[in-house]
Amino acid sequence: MSDVVVERLSPDEAFELMAHETRFRILRALDEVDDPLAFSEVRKRVGVEDPGQFNYHLGKLVGRFVREDDEGYRLTAAGRRVVGAVLSGGYTSVLEGDPVPMDVPCLNCGAPMETRFREDGITVGCDDCDMTFANPDVPPGILEDRSREDAPAVVDRWSKQLMHAMTYGFCDCCDGPVEETVYLPDDDVAPDWVDGEQFDVRVRYDCGRCSQRWDSLIPAVVVAHPAVAGFHHEHGVDVRKTPMWELDWLRAGAATVVDEDPLRVEVPVTVDDETRVFTFDADLDVVDDRQK
Repeated sequence: MSDVVVERLSPDEAFELMAHETRFRILRALDEVDDPLAFSEVRKRVGVEDPGQFNYHLGKLVGRFVREDDEGYRLTAAGRRVVGAVLSGGYTSVLEGDPVPMDVPCLNCGAPMETRFREDGITVGCDDCDMTFANPDVPPGILEDRSREDAPAVVDRWSKQLMHAMTYGFCDCCDGPVEETVYLPDDDVAPDWVDGEQFDVRVRYDCGRCSQRWDSLIPAVVVAHPAVAGFHHEHGVDVRKTPMWELDWLRAGAATVVDEDPLRVEVPVTVDDETRVFTFDADLDVVDDRQK
C-alpha cells in the first residue's frame, strides 16, 4: 500500500456526490472560467434561485472537486477531470455514420481501405482481406467539430497517445499501473482468441486497478521506440504525424521470433529502400540493430 495516497472518498461516495444535475452544472460553470468565482457569481451562472439549496449542493463538492479560498471557488484537478470525462462524449454520445473510403492501399492485399464507425469506436481496415489496422474504443468527443474525412487521421493520433501512455505504464481509463507482457501464442497468458497460424508474438497491457486490457502487434508498439523513430527521422519521416497504415513495413508477420530463451524478436524496418533490423528483448528494449 502506498504511503503517499490517502483515500478521502470511496468510489461509491464519489459517484454519489455527482448524482445531482446541479452539482455538475456547478463544475461546468467553474470550468468555463480561468479565475475563481464568488458564491453569488457561481449561483448566477448555474441558475439556482434558492441560496440555501445552492449552498447545499456546492458544499457537497467543496474539498474534493471544488476548492474554496479567499478569492472564491475554483475547480480542483479532480473536478476538471470529471468535466473533461463528460465533455469527451464517453457518457453522452455515440458514433454513427457511413464508412469513409481511404485513398490508402491495404498493406496486406493492396485493396483500398476504409474507416468504419461503430457505437463506441472506430475501425480502420480492409474489407477485401478482413485485415484490421486499428479498432479502438474512442470517446465520440474526439471527432467533435471535425469532418468525417478527418476520422482516419484523428483515430491514428488518438491511438498513438493511448499507446504512449501504456508504454509509460499508465492506464488511460483510471491512471492505474499498467503491466506490459510480451507473449507467444502457446504461452499460458495468451488469450483464447489468439491463433498461432495468424499471430506470432504480441504484447499485452493489463491495468492493475481497473479491468482494462489491451493487446497489440509488436511492430505497432515499437514504432515510437527512439531507435525506430530515429531511423525514420533520418529519412525525413515523422512517425508522430504519419499514419501507421502508411508505413509499408508495418504489415502482418513483420515480427519474427529468433530465440525464445531469452526472448529475441526481430523487426525489419524499411524506409526509402534502406532496411534496418531491430532486435527486441522481452522488455521491448533494442538489443541489436543491424543494416540488412
